[in-house]
Amino acid sequence: MDPKIHREIYSYVIEKAPDLYFLLSPEGDILKANTCAQKITGRQLVGEKINDVIVDFTGTFILADQVAGDPVERILNVRNASGLPQSYYFSFKPIDDKILALGRLDAEELENMRTEILSLNQELNNLTRELKKKNSLLQLLNEEKNRFLGMAAHDLRKPIGLIITYSEFVIDEAQNDLNTEHLGFLNTINKSCAFMKRLVDDFLDVSAIEAGRFDVDLQPAFIRDVLDDSLRLNNLQAEKKGITLQVRCDDNIPRIWMDESKIEQVITNLVSNAIEHTQPESLVKIVLCCDKDRLSFSVADQGPGIPEAEQQNLFKPFVKTSAKKTGGEKSTGLGMLITRKIIEAHRGKIWVESVVGKGTTVKFDIPAAREQT
Repeated sequence: MDPKIHREIYSYVIEKAPDLYFLLSPEGDILKANTCAQKITGRQLVGEKINDVIVDFTGTFILADQVAGDPVERILNVRNASGLPQSYYFSFKPIDDKILALGRLDAEELENMRTEILSLNQELNNLTRELKKKNSLLQLLNEEKNRFLGMAAHDLRKPIGLIITYSEFVIDEAQNDLNTEHLGFLNTINKSCAFMKRLVDDFLDVSAIEAGRFDVDLQPAFIRDVLDDSLRLNNLQAEKKGITLQVRCDDNIPRIWMDESKIEQVITNLVSNAIEHTQPESLVKIVLCCDKDRLSFSVADQGPGIPEAEQQNLFKPFVKTSAKKTGGEKSTGLGMLITRKIIEAHRGKIWVESVVGKGTTVKFDIPAAREQT
């Protein structure tokens, strides 16, 4: 053969051929590998063992067996650059004191694979379109659910408020004229309605959150005044359990931009939770401090604590932890979700630190902006 033609063929095999070419020593060392083999495996290959490149799922690959007897083409797998096996039809031929290994892809198999990929891609596109339709329908149903929930909760607030008001009036004015059993009935009605009102209020907040209508009205306010108002709401609950609210607050905290009513809702909820989880005749510690950039609040109870595995669920809706409330108080399961949304709407963060058997501390901080941004 013309040496020039020989060089052209050799150059094609080494640099451009779509098949794999290996020149091996009898011990299986790779002496040469063409460009295709290097691209498929993502390695230079020279100096490696052929057993590290070829995967034989039918048994142990033994190079000497491949050149013994008549040449037989067999399917072997090559680890590609991603580490996954790719099948090739391999043949091995001894040449002098070396072994030539050639691996080719089957054209029919490639076409079948391409057809299968196109079919799967079409099926994926169809599933994607169907998923988009179902997501749109789910979004419409969710919006309808939020509208219904909002209307129902709004309509329930007034009659519930009236029941609470009149039951409190009867308890205050006529308790001396009622026997113990009837007075207990009234107190049960009052407590149940108070719980129902909290549930209704939480549903309204959650429906607003899910509908994307949960906004904060930032105005300059003194957070110490907000804390004092919240403590007045929680003092009666604490006194009933003999719990002392120990408050430490920095002096001269300036007015900051915040939604006063929503921050009061957050503090009230956190302090109330701490009281509910704290053992009677013990202590709840409340700390409010401020530096030039951040305002920080924390409330620590002396309750059972929350296992670490459950802490991540604390801010999820309707999820309750194994930490039991010491007075058997009821919970809507929505308060901490709403609390987190309020803090995040103030560009702040909230987190929990808890040790089982020692208690739980909930902390949040928000920007201490003196001017509206």
